Amino acid sequence: MYGAYAVGKFTVAKELHEQTGFKFFHNHHTVDLVTELFPRGTVSSDRLISKLRFDIFQEIAEAKIDVVTTHAFSATFVSITGSTDIGFVKRIQSIIEKGGGRAYFVHLTAQQTELIKRVSSKPRMKTKKLKDPKLMKKALKKHDFYTPAPVRYNLEIDNTKLSPKKVAEMIKKHFDL
Repeated sequence: MYGAYAVGKFTVAKELHEQTGFKFFHNHHTVDLVTELFPRGTVSSDRLISKLRFDIFQEIAEAKIDVVTTHAFSATFVSITGSTDIGFVKRIQSIIEKGGGRAYFVHLTAQQTELIKRVSSKPRMKTKKLKDPKLMKKALKKHDFYTPAPVRYNLEIDNTKLSPKKVAEMIKKHFDL
């Protein structure tokens, strides 16, 4: 599950997890762990988050377990270490396929006005996620959250007016899960 901040990745992934029984691993599992030690956006935090994620996906592939995961994806993002979101999703796809699995990608999108509204929603307030509508507007201007990742098995869903349950059902049907 990938897309902009506040697009509903966590909520839809959690619903898909409940409907399928797949394990649930969302991007903040690694972000929150690493940022307890290193400030976000530093070389150390970026390097460690990437290493942890790739190592975890390697173990997932070797264990042959089904997992629902999330990633805030921008086609134009380049980290302080020079890594890109495009490179990240391609590497995840490669790790899973080399392990004999298949990586299904779901690109969630929503109208910008809806994203700005969602970013300050009550459930987000309890997390370490982006919560400021002004910062969200800046992120929407800076990053391309609407171009899909160049990966196989990609489904795009505009969930502006869809419930998480409906989106999860669409994903299950499309990928025959």
